[in-house]
Amino acid sequence: MTEKVTIGNAELWHGDCREVLLDVSVTQQTTIITDPPYSSGGFQEAGKGAGSIGTRTDEVIALDNLSTRGYQRLMREVLRHLNLADECYIFTDWRMWVYTADALEDGGWRVRNMLVWDKQQMGMGLPWRNQHELCAFGKRTPAQMRDGKAGNVLAVPRSGNKNHPTEKPTALIERIVANSNGLQVVDPFMGSGTTGVACCARGVPFVGIEMDRRHFDIACERISNAHAQGSLLSHDEPMQVAQAGFL
Repeated sequence: MTEKVTIGNAELWHGDCREVLLDVSVTQQTTIITDPPYSSGGFQEAGKGAGSIGTRTDEVIALDNLSTRGYQRLMREVLRHLNLADECYIFTDWRMWVYTADALEDGGWRVRNMLVWDKQQMGMGLPWRNQHELCAFGKRTPAQMRDGKAGNVLAVPRSGNKNHPTEKPTALIERIVANSNGLQVVDPFMGSGTTGVACCARGVPFVGIEMDRRHFDIACERISNAHAQGSLLSHDEPMQVAQAGFL
């Protein structure tokens, strides 16, 4: 059972993106911006409790703890459903960069660049403490962006992970949305809805999918608030909720 919430021209789905995407319209004018679960700790395939993807019925995607092979299977399957989209931005870390780039190339995109999010604050870990995160940029057509002089290092302070353990700052996603050519943005791993909030600010139609109930509800609230502030939705337009089952 899935649930769809419509807020203005934002379409939010609660469910597994591999199933929901069968009902989502994706065209060449679609831009993908997403932060999928990935192996932040190098979990082994046998570690089911650590979040590795096993069978479709009992798999667990816990925070970002996927096995390497689980991540590869997940991304290839998801990107197959999105293969009409021209632009694709996928956040990842240095451990999973090669697998992310490979999944993009396997899906028909050409990896055009690596964006670097400078968090302006060091994280945990040794021997070198990370202060950045990577974002793979893939494009099918020649890479003509809105701002051809934009640099690939985006210095934006961390948001503090108030709504999600791997939350991205809205200002960071806004910069990506602003320099993209898509007439619609799809995020198959919506989390707490930051990409949707950024799309509200830019007036871009958005489709977001999230399987975690708590984070989905947070996303709905955040995007509803963004609309109420006058971005896309008038104050008297109601939130529409629909439920559907998959065969």
